[in-house]
Amino acid sequence: MNLRISFIKRSDHRVMAESISKKAMAFPDDRLFNWKEITEILVFVSRYMDYKGWMSPITAKKLEWEIKTLLPYTVKTHYDVMVWLDNNFKR
Repeated sequence: MNLRISFIKRSDHRVMAESISKKAMAFPDDRLFNWKEITEILVFVSRYMDYKGWMSPITAKKLEWEIKTLLPYTVKTHYDVMVWLDNNFKR
């Protein structure tokens, strides 16, 4: 029984590490986000929806609108935009 518990713990850590590395690669901390370019916003929204597992076009439009109108000027990088959306976006 102890072997089974340790295996589950190890597999959970592996899955968690994979999801963290996937998030880090999709939303780099050093790449500046240009909210004035519509193509960059659309690509970001597409990646964010893939990251969250969402598929609704209404959610995509709502995300696009929030980034265009409500995103503070202090949010500069792709990672910061992701964190801001995680904290402020309500589906």
